[in-house]
Amino acid sequence: MAVLRTKPTQRKSTRLRILIVEDAPAVAAVLQAGLHAAGMTTDLAETGVEAIARKAGFHPDIVLVDLGLSEVSGFALVERFAAAGDCGVIVVAPAGEEAGLDAVADDYVVKPVRMRDLANRIRAVHRRKRHPAEPRSGTITIDRARRRLIGPTGDGTVLTEAELAALETLLDAEGAGVSRKWLSRVALKRAEDGSVGRLVGELRRKLVAQGATAQVILPVGRQGYVLADARPFHTVPQPAARPGKRV
Repeated sequence: MAVLRTKPTQRKSTRLRILIVEDAPAVAAVLQAGLHAAGMTTDLAETGVEAIARKAGFHPDIVLVDLGLSEVSGFALVERFAAAGDCGVIVVAPAGEEAGLDAVADDYVVKPVRMRDLANRIRAVHRRKRHPAEPRSGTITIDRARRRLIGPTGDGTVLTEAELAALETLLDAEGAGVSRKWLSRVALKRAEDGSVGRLVGELRRKLVAQGATAQVILPVGRQGYVLADARPFHTVPQPAARPGKRV
């Protein structure tokens, strides 16, 4: 039987560990607060030298690197961490400064940062690092930028924002159950009022239309849902930040 999880922060083993390398204290504080609110654990380094030392003790899943660092440049730090291959690397930089790093870093986010977008990008990089695979026969591609599911035939289905949020929440749970209350809070932005069942039903219908089995999303008793198998899914990262809450 699947284990029901009421929110992503309930089990410490599921919390992503994020090392923030940022020399502006005000920006670092906002990043930490936003990522904590998203259920992640953080550590902070203000210089490149400190980042190298912190990474060795903190063992992050993802490192966020500001390029304008002292002592060791952000560019050198990205190359060093990417070469080590033991964590994901996301560049956080003003527009234009990320040039030349797209083949080294796992992703980049343009400053000023939209916190919800950053949290989603972190989770997407983590999934790709844990399950590095190219799309294969039978894969359902999740195109986040266009909010589309693309099945093996190449046909696409448009998702609502709530459906995409629900699907990504189920993917992030990695086989654990997610409660109706938490899905309602994350996807519908309100307390559970019976709408989650309809949301999941419509999401399941769209997944099946793109080649998933009818058991792709299963109920966990009467309390929540679980994604039965995440292997067929391949996520296309969103290429640029959109306007919204920014840092």
